Parts: sequence; C-alpha cells; structure tokens
Amino acid sequence: MTTDEPAVLLIAHGTRNPAGPTEMGRLCDLLRARLDVPVAAAWLEDFADPDAVSAAARLTEAGARHIVTLPFLVLGAGHAKTDVPAAVAAVRAARPDVPVTHGRVLGLHATLFDLACARVDDVSDDDRADEVLVVTGAGSSDPDANGDLSKAARMLAELTGHRWAEIAYAGVTWPRADALFDRLEGAGVRRVVRFSWSLLAGVLEQRVDRWADEVSARGMLEIRDAGRFGPDPLVADAVVDRYREALEGDARMNCDLCAYRRPLPGFEPRVGAPSAGGAGTALHPSAP
Repeated sequence: MTTDEPAVLLIAHGTRNPAGPTEMGRLCDLLRARLDVPVAAAWLEDFADPDAVSAAARLTEAGARHIVTLPFLVLGAGHAKTDVPAAVAAVRAARPDVPVTHGRVLGLHATLFDLACARVDDVSDDDRADEVLVVTGAGSSDPDANGDLSKAARMLAELTGHRWAEIAYAGVTWPRADALFDRLEGAGVRRVVRFSWSLLAGVLEQRVDRWADEVSARGMLEIRDAGRFGPDPLVADAVVDRYREALEGDARMNCDLCAYRRPLPGFEPRVGAPSAGGAGTALHPSAP
C-alpha cells in the first residue's frame, strides 16, 4: 500500500558484532510504532547487508513515495561527511522518481543526555566526589567529531555531578582507553564509571570492554560499566526529532543543551529566563 508520509531509511556504519543488526531491528520496530511509516536500515560497510540502494528499494516496494535518509551515527565524523552522502547520492541515482530528503546525525541530542544520565545513575554511587566519569568512543581522525565527544563528556559530568571527566577511544586517535585506564590507576583513582557514547553493539566497543576487564582484574581500579545508548525508546525519540527536522526545518540555534533551555544542576532558575548578558553567575556553583 502506498503512503504519502515519507519513509525512513537509517544509514549506519555497520558492524561485525551480530548483536548490532539485532538491536537495529528493535530500533526500527520502535520507529514504526511512533511514525506509522515504512522504516528500513542500511549499512555502509560491504560486510553488512543491505546497502542503502537495496534498502531504499525495499521501502519503495512497500509503497514509499518519498524517503527521508538519516545517518544513524552519534557524531559527525568521516562516515557522516563522506560515506553517507555518497550512499544517499546512489539512492537518488537508482530511483530518480522518488524524492529523497536527507537529515543530520543524532549528534549531541538533548534526549541522548537524558538516557546517558540514567545509564550512569544506575551504576554510580551517590557520593561521586572521588569517582571519575570516562566517556568512550570508537575514535575518529576528524578533530570536529573528537571535539564533540569532549563536549559530551563535559555536559554529562555537569548533569551527573561528576567533577572529574575524561574521554578515551578504541583507536585511531588519542587517548586510547587502555592508556587512560593505566594513567588513572597510576594516579591513585579507585573507581571509574564508564559510559560508551555509541548507538549499537560493535566490535570496537568490545575492545574497550577487554581493556577495562584487564585493568579491573589487577584489583587496583574498579571500572563500572554504564553501557551505551542501544535500541532504547529515547533513542527512537531522538531519531523521530531528526526525521521531523529534515521535513519541517529547524530554526533553533546550536544551544539545545544550554542552561536557558534545560535545567542544569545549579542553574535551574535560568530555564526560560532572559540571557544575563554577561551579568549573571560568574562561577559554576560547584567551583571552589
């Protein structure tokens, strides 16, 4: 049956971890329940099926007359800037009769921080003064994407009350997670809460898991695993936001996470208030 509502095509980087496609299937089910439109997923790597053109063909066979392509990527690194646009161009070339509207990566979506906070709270102690928050990622050669992960770690620390936050990667760039864990152990840290800034199960995340297990086995540093985003309803909500944004536009500034839009600890009265214009609180409430 044809539908006038645009279908959704998620384009992800691909994984050799068999749990990844399973989780993607669960996420697609969540999206179908929210949008009531055809939903499909495609992978960029040639070891994962289907590719974007094949997935788009399935959507048109299901009656789609318009497709919204969304990079199912958490940060705007090389995949989002080169590989996904190439896949979208291939879809358009294969089906010139079907309009394709392209959206943006999930990025630092505010809803993802709600989920990350919940994951961290599940494993963290109430007293977080001596607890280090470590946010890990796959790693990229793109400084822009690496900078976004740094921002994510700082924002997450603001929201969870941690006052020592670090980032680490599975590879490609610095610092690698094994080196960071060794450094924290050498500094006398006793407890770490690690959150993986990743969407689906992947082999790079498993590499960091192994490093964490090796350090923990030495008995000097406890590393608590707060997990990752996964096929959660809040992730589906963020995808729906990107879908609607692609179709309707988004007039907001790049301040979805600022203290005037969401209640950050210590700055709750600022939500909805006029900007202080430089005359507001000069120091963070927790600063000495």
